[in-house]
Amino acid sequence: MSLQFTFHKLQVGIPRLPGMLFSFTIRNPNPCISCIWSYHFELYQAIDPGAAEIRFLGPLVANLPFLPDWLNDLQQERPCELVWNYERKDIQRIEDVRRDDVHFEIKGNLLVASDYEGGNAVRREVAWVSPQLNYAYPIRLKIPQSDWVTLLDEMKFTHILLHEFPAPTYHPAFARSAAHWRDAWEHHRKNEPDAALTECFKAFECLGFDLSGSTAVTRRQLIQSLLAQEAVSKQEKFLAMLEKVQDFMHLSRHAGNQPAKVNRDDSEMMLLCAASLLGYLSKHHSRVALNP
Repeated sequence: MSLQFTFHKLQVGIPRLPGMLFSFTIRNPNPCISCIWSYHFELYQAIDPGAAEIRFLGPLVANLPFLPDWLNDLQQERPCELVWNYERKDIQRIEDVRRDDVHFEIKGNLLVASDYEGGNAVRREVAWVSPQLNYAYPIRLKIPQSDWVTLLDEMKFTHILLHEFPAPTYHPAFARSAAHWRDAWEHHRKNEPDAALTECFKAFECLGFDLSGSTAVTRRQLIQSLLAQEAVSKQEKFLAMLEKVQDFMHLSRHAGNQPAKVNRDDSEMMLLCAASLLGYLSKHHSRVALNP
């Protein structure tokens, strides 16, 4: 006795459904009419599919409010929807180890009562069975990186720290910097850390012209202008810090030095640094605009 699952799609952002929806079709390949009395599904992330390293993410539950059809009279095929009620920290855990595609595993069991016709009476069989995909258990799903990035956008997901400690709304004069920063996030999600760091670099390099209208403004002059109300010692320390951060952002493109390979951990760190530093400068620009 087996029940075969066919995976169709993964969805988020469905009205009145806060979780992630896994859409399947269940097929009963056996010569019987089955009824599922009980079920239990668990979702795992395959961190390293080659090494069989997995991590528990949470339970999967049937998409109610009505009793789903696939629990009753399963003779041929029925649609089946399972929901993972994730939290943002769960998505962050996936992103922390993801390098490209996302690999899920679904484990579980179903208590199935099956009626077989034959002879003078119907024969009933009750047994625990495992859900299978292509006659294999557990169910293994690969979500292509391009599809996963789309889901992240639909979830409006960025790093969890930016939700717990959100960066301030940037001053309108920082619009181009903010656009570069958003582009950097897109590259980071697509596993393009080099391009992400380049966009972070551009987010600071465009500030001199955007705030002064001149390409001749140096980084030092920019910081002295934005932090004019702060002590010179603070201006100097911030300038030194910004120069080091931008130097790191350009790590893979330095002329005269051996380029260094960057990864998603590097781009994640720089994205968070950029959000913090841009927010800090934007606050000071707002204060200067209010108190010229």
